[in-house]
Amino acid sequence: MKKRNPKFSIIGAGKVGSTLALALHDKKFPIVSIISKSGKHAIDLAKKVHCKRASTKLLDVDPSTEYILIAVSDPSLEEVAFELSKIKQLKFKKLCVIHCSGVYSSDVLNPLKKKGATVASMHPIQTFPKTRTPEQMRSKLKNIFYGVEGNPQAIEKVEIIVRALEGKSVIISKELKPLYHVACVFASSYMATLLNTISDLSKTLNLKATWMEVFGPLLTATMENVVRDSTATAITGPIVRGDHQTIDLHLEALSRYAPQFLPLYTITGIEVARIVKNRGTIGQKEYDELIARFKTFVKSLPIKK
Repeated sequence: MKKRNPKFSIIGAGKVGSTLALALHDKKFPIVSIISKSGKHAIDLAKKVHCKRASTKLLDVDPSTEYILIAVSDPSLEEVAFELSKIKQLKFKKLCVIHCSGVYSSDVLNPLKKKGATVASMHPIQTFPKTRTPEQMRSKLKNIFYGVEGNPQAIEKVEIIVRALEGKSVIISKELKPLYHVACVFASSYMATLLNTISDLSKTLNLKATWMEVFGPLLTATMENVVRDSTATAITGPIVRGDHQTIDLHLEALSRYAPQFLPLYTITGIEVARIVKNRGTIGQKEYDELIARFKTFVKSLPIKK
């Protein structure tokens, strides 16, 4: 006899909650209640996943639910957990509650844990831009990793869901959740910021082609080198060569044409110098000279907003 899938309730019908709800529905997980601050969002999502219960009140969570997936803003997690813990009709000892925050551990769900619920965190390592709908995003969940945290029993329950969504798990200790989220931010927002810098500088250069056409092959080759070899060996350029004159020309050009990027260039340059020093490409004296150069420009030049 085929084992049935557990019943889910979704708290939060924003981009992440809606995408995960659609993916769970695609995999035949019954969605028995949708709760959201926006009644319209709750109703719209409920229709898409054939859910009969949509509400703005946590008290309306279906008593038969076995998994609660919380996809609300990080500051709201503690309040949601506390309010859920007061709902008498929930069968806490048979309940698994999972939140989707990247930075918070499952400790934020302690009010529910005290009632006997299994608690965990399951953070999809994926970006959910405003320009994409949940319908468009659900295919982007396939083959991604999820940062999973909790006790062994909780992790076992979460990994069943991750595998059903055709994802993979990386186990993160609760103490390292904030650091894990830093890595996610670097991989997403900070990476996009670096690309935006190239785009803005290209406008000043008056290129006849788009910045993606001009610098795309360089970006692709760099990423291929990182994957094939390592991050450290993929780094090239004037810092690796010890070419201080070129670095000075860079700093002078930025101060004249794009001073808003001086902090980013110098801070990134300091990190490049640290990596190549540890690799043994440059010595301590050369490293100290580079750091002094960068710090001088950061302190002495105005930052354009």
